[in-house]
Amino acid sequence: MAHSNLHIAGLLSAAAAASLTLSSPADAQETDKKAALTAPPTIYTDLVACKDVAESMARLACYDEKVAALETAQATNKVVIADREQVREARRGLFGLTLPRIKLFDGDGDEGAQIEQVEGVIKSARTIRSGKWLIRLEDGAVWQQTEPARSTMRRPKTGDSIVIKRGSLGSFLAKVNDGRGFKVKRVVN
Repeated sequence: MAHSNLHIAGLLSAAAAASLTLSSPADAQETDKKAALTAPPTIYTDLVACKDVAESMARLACYDEKVAALETAQATNKVVIADREQVREARRGLFGLTLPRIKLFDGDGDEGAQIEQVEGVIKSARTIRSGKWLIRLEDGAVWQQTEPARSTMRRPKTGDSIVIKRGSLGSFLAKVNDGRGFKVKRVVN
């Protein structure tokens, strides 16, 4: 029995080694990039490693040193510490923008993390050269209409409520005061 388990373990090891040699250098680089984006920062892992120091005084010294380093990093904005609510608020503020994949904003393990809509109040609205609307919300987000204005569309104005929903194929749909919907895109302004 022990011999067959060793044989199976040997086969699995050989299969794993073969699969590693079949992947291209580009695949390995992509995997390394993903791992770097999802791995906790070194300053955190160094702090957690202090728990493995056997001698009490050395462990305490390790904690003191690493906590001081973490505190300094946080104070100088090299590390940002955020609770779940702060992350949700950041996701809301980034709604509609195309960003690189960052684990913090992916929602892994956070049920309902993908924001499907935002509600706001219009701070200003104006037409641009194309005749489309440029709408600035009170939270600072700027949205631009992407389709020609309909004659039935009500003019958005300061103080109006607006709901912007995620649509299909990466699109977004805005409704002002529960009126007719129109396609928009988030712009950096």
